[in-house]
Amino acid sequence: MPNPAYALVASLIWAFSPIYYRAFMRKFDFLQLNLMRTSLGAAALAVPALLLGFGTGTGYALLSGLITLAVGDSLFLLSIGEMGASIATPVVYTYVLFVQLTATTVGETVPAANVLAALMVVAGVFLISRGGGSKPRAKGIALGISAGLVWTAGQDLIRVATNAGGNVVVVAFGRDFAAALALAAAVIATGRMRAWPKGFTKREYGFLALIAVSDLALGSLLYVYSISVIGVAVTVILTSLSPLLTQILSKALGKESPSMRDFAGGALIVAAVTLAVIL
Repeated sequence: MPNPAYALVASLIWAFSPIYYRAFMRKFDFLQLNLMRTSLGAAALAVPALLLGFGTGTGYALLSGLITLAVGDSLFLLSIGEMGASIATPVVYTYVLFVQLTATTVGETVPAANVLAALMVVAGVFLISRGGGSKPRAKGIALGISAGLVWTAGQDLIRVATNAGGNVVVVAFGRDFAAALALAAAVIATGRMRAWPKGFTKREYGFLALIAVSDLALGSLLYVYSISVIGVAVTVILTSLSPLLTQILSKALGKESPSMRDFAGGALIVAAVTLAVIL
């Protein structure tokens, strides 16, 4: 199997970011936060993308950004706000199964081991949905699964963009840029720009920038490159290591307290990743 390191590093980056996004959402609306993160990601990639030049595949990248980052990530942030990153992150990874079912439409062959691994991911999500705590999770889970469905279409478009000859940097930038434009329009149209929160310090904005750029610039570059090299079906399984890492990190950092059943669900997801790597 080709080197899985790129996808695995992306999964580590994406394990951190959801934990801190929940903290940011104590001050920012989900659309405001998503606008900031996509704008920062696009800004970080703008110069190299402009130097490389836009070519074939850019249209698919823009569409992927609108679907995945503008719509899907907004649903994901809402899910995080409902039930925390340690629960929302595994739930949204139901998209791993959906991608196995749709990857053939973009010219990939999906082995039986990938489908089995994806089913293990879904089983892990089921365990998490039944986890401890008194607060109902139905709304948060519905939002997370909806985000997963939206992500599926957007991830397949990345493969289409790279197959069409799209440069990895340009594809990553195009996704961030399209999402930022759409979210800016939504924030202005809904009056959220006039209601921008006050009291967020320069240091806090700097920390947000660090998280957003690592997430939507570095993480996205690694992810898009991995899809271009080893395909979307395998890449999404490898990055599904993120949910368990999010649980462990949120517990270690004292941000959230996932239950033992939540950890069991995360462990099933890791087992699925291992299966995909070995087979």
